Amino acid sequence: MKKWSLLSVLLSTSVFANLHLAPPDFETEKGRAIFVDFKTAEYDITYNVMWKKTSVKSKIIFQADKTGKPVFDLIPTAKNAYLNGVPVSIIETQSPDGSKLRQIDHEVGPGQHTLELENKFSRNVRYNLLTRKVSSAFWIRDLKYRKFMEQYIPSNFEFDQYQMIMNVTFAGTSRARQDIYTNGALTQTSPNSYRIVYPEYFTVSCPYFHTTPKGRKKRLDFTYPSIDGRQIPVTVYTSWWSHPSKFKAEAQKVMKELEADYGPWGHPSLVAYETIPGTGGMEHAGATQTSLAALDHEMLHSYFAKGVMPANGNSGWIDEAIASWRDKGYRRSPLPNFTGSNLGSQSVYKRNTDSRAYALGAEFMAYIDYRLQDIGGLKSFLKGYFQAYKHTVITTEHFKNNLEFFSGLDLTQDFETYIWGENPTDSKQHEEANPHHKEISRVLFNTLL
Repeated sequence: MKKWSLLSVLLSTSVFANLHLAPPDFETEKGRAIFVDFKTAEYDITYNVMWKKTSVKSKIIFQADKTGKPVFDLIPTAKNAYLNGVPVSIIETQSPDGSKLRQIDHEVGPGQHTLELENKFSRNVRYNLLTRKVSSAFWIRDLKYRKFMEQYIPSNFEFDQYQMIMNVTFAGTSRARQDIYTNGALTQTSPNSYRIVYPEYFTVSCPYFHTTPKGRKKRLDFTYPSIDGRQIPVTVYTSWWSHPSKFKAEAQKVMKELEADYGPWGHPSLVAYETIPGTGGMEHAGATQTSLAALDHEMLHSYFAKGVMPANGNSGWIDEAIASWRDKGYRRSPLPNFTGSNLGSQSVYKRNTDSRAYALGAEFMAYIDYRLQDIGGLKSFLKGYFQAYKHTVITTEHFKNNLEFFSGLDLTQDFETYIWGENPTDSKQHEEANPHHKEISRVLFNTLL
């Protein structure tokens, strides 16, 4: 433990001060685009059950460390935007690799600023005018870019950690008859409104939010006795075709396994929604929307993905590699079964995880486990790594440096060959549709509401 304490001092930086992990700033037709540090983001989300419209008013406080025009992301059109009380335009631009994002068409200097804006969204929302109820979820995906919270609300990128607050109102009814499932702290503020406060360590892929008509889902609430003495609140819920007791038993079984392997659960609670068999799932921080078969995979991601969190698409391979290595029985291999890949050396602006991480990444982890076998193997390293860097954002370089510090090995050639190398023909044959993160159509997503 002393080694990990020392390493955490040597290689970590100030808590949540993550601008050093942002991609390089870049030039656009409208001026220099700069990445900024969100401090807080508060969203007033209104579901108008009479007009079947969903609207958002956002207030974001951010810090700039240089002069330029700030970038963030939001897929819906932004309206009525104000920067420090002055009207501004929000334009769509592109990063050098062609990824779309939003830019404030107004130059700022170093310091703290306030952005206010409005938008509407219709993705993953279904209204019932007769009952004046709504089903809505902020489903996300990590295999394609622009599939995080920017689908619904203005957000920063994965490198940033900041507190998010959602004030949710169900307008057009005197009393909301809604259930809300979330991994934030939930309080009811009026008969038809709620406030959700998410932890400050969350990134754009961490929040879980799902609201349904009251009683629509089958739900079980209980506590799990963590190995650190906490009684962890757990909510599992399912749709009509499945009873949550089986889901509860599996969640308890997986929690016991993961705590034994990697230490105490790293979040205040667990929320798990059982969806249609065969559809896989998606992880959030201490929460998941998943089929029963993929629950163990998604819960592991609360350690690696949403416990120790990737800074960008070039580091997203790490957590999928770890999860897939576990899925395949933590096998050990003297050599990977591929000759090289560029899993961690694509565009610095890459925002999605490479799907080859399931196959190639798992092979690489099996190889690293082989190299670390004399000192307890890769699982021994991962347990310490999680405990040292829980709730922080990491990169591939950080992962490599920690592996070398732990093992005393020089892994430069291994990473340069298998992670930072090039062999697209060999890599192509290892692309696979992972059963835990299947591509789901928008129509199917709506059925999960």
